[in-house]
Amino acid sequence: MSEVTKSDKYRPTAAEKKLLEVLINPEYVGDSITSICKAANVSRKKYYDAMGKEAFVNLVNETTMDLIKGKASDVLNATYKYALKEKGHQDRKLILTIAGIYTDKQEIEHSGGIDVRKQYEEMSDEDLEALVKRYEKINDS
Repeated sequence: MSEVTKSDKYRPTAAEKKLLEVLINPEYVGDSITSICKAANVSRKKYYDAMGKEAFVNLVNETTMDLIKGKASDVLNATYKYALKEKGHQDRKLILTIAGIYTDKQEIEHSGGIDVRKQYEEMSDEDLEALVKRYEKINDS
């Protein structure tokens, strides 16, 4: 009998194992229940019994995510390879985003206040140099 306890993972029955193999196979994604049951050699009743168990559904989801994560490096490598080509702009952007080096421009709204750029544009060269020295002095302390 299959049970879930805190100390161990769900152990599927023999029929559930066959069903699991089909459910995680990308060739059967989007197929009908009849087709999935036929491929797994299980009855529709076994399918509905298994899918009615939260632990079995969690096992299917976790196994699927593990497979996807296992393929992520292949996808990244293919993306990287294409990114090096002339038309790979979006792939380069994706790689840099994943690496945390690139972020899209963001519009920032504020409710007024001082226009800092204008403030510095109006300062003389001497005032700017004095400001830089004060800033360096603060950072050195």
